[in-house]
Amino acid sequence: MRISSIVKYCIKRLAMAVIVLFLVTVVVFTAIRLAPGDPVIAKIGPYGDQSQENYDRIAASLGLDKPIPTQYFIWIGDCLQGDFGVSLRNNADVGELIGQKIWVSLELIIVALLLAVCMAIPLGILSAIKKGSVIDQILTVFSSSALAMPGFCVGLLLIVIFSVRLGVLPPNGYISFAENPKQNIRLLVMPAITLGLFEMAVFTRFVRAETIGILNSNFIRTVKAKGLSKTKIYFKHALKNTLVTFITVIGSEFGTLLGGTIITEQLFGWSGLGWFIYQSVMNRDYPVVQAGVLFVAVSFVIINMVVDIIYTMIDPRIELN
Repeated sequence: MRISSIVKYCIKRLAMAVIVLFLVTVVVFTAIRLAPGDPVIAKIGPYGDQSQENYDRIAASLGLDKPIPTQYFIWIGDCLQGDFGVSLRNNADVGELIGQKIWVSLELIIVALLLAVCMAIPLGILSAIKKGSVIDQILTVFSSSALAMPGFCVGLLLIVIFSVRLGVLPPNGYISFAENPKQNIRLLVMPAITLGLFEMAVFTRFVRAETIGILNSNFIRTVKAKGLSKTKIYFKHALKNTLVTFITVIGSEFGTLLGGTIITEQLFGWSGLGWFIYQSVMNRDYPVVQAGVLFVAVSFVIINMVVDIIYTMIDPRIELN
């Protein structure tokens, strides 16, 4: 019965996702064509043949000589067949380019979120338990400071300390883990901390607020009356109930970070999806921008659906609707 309800829920969410993704494709397709600049000129380059004849030839080869609605439906049809086009910048297959970049971003995002979660859960619970104490005030000031400080400031500070002053970590760059595991980890440390520090502050404040609310509930009062130890109350009953809503925040942040790590990736030369999409926007590379935004949207929809299913695994009382 449980499995059938999950299947029905997934079908319902996928049907809704089709509408959402349709709107996303329309918005991104329209927005990039309203942006200033000419992709044909970008394709030709500053030293290429910019004659009208060559311009028309390249526009026709890119399909940009057709009406906008026709261009849209041709693009959607190709995407449904797994063909995302060719980059205007380097003539490479867009699907392959995004496939390469997404693994680079996922490595950074996953490590950053793991660091944030591992620190936020104990700190948030400790802050809730010690509500109003000096420890709580210190943790509140720390998390507020981390939220207020821009990511590029944190990144620059880390570079100055660990690269310029101490010389223990390289300032920027990217090398795949398969190529050089040790150097990959050394290059990953600072961008992961930069990204993870902000997420840790967000998660800590959330865990604190949720835990305080749960500790003041009638449910916890009943558990305390049964004589259970504080450890079981805090980490078994309170934490379990906190995780139900905490997973939503993690899922939302994960989806947001897929295309939102531009500043961190640019600062540390971490060649991921966010920076790649940003460069493609600046270069007026239509196929890459369209496919990149579509990929992020699809990922966000899937992540939210998975998060909802995980809800029911943590708390069977929650029904999928």
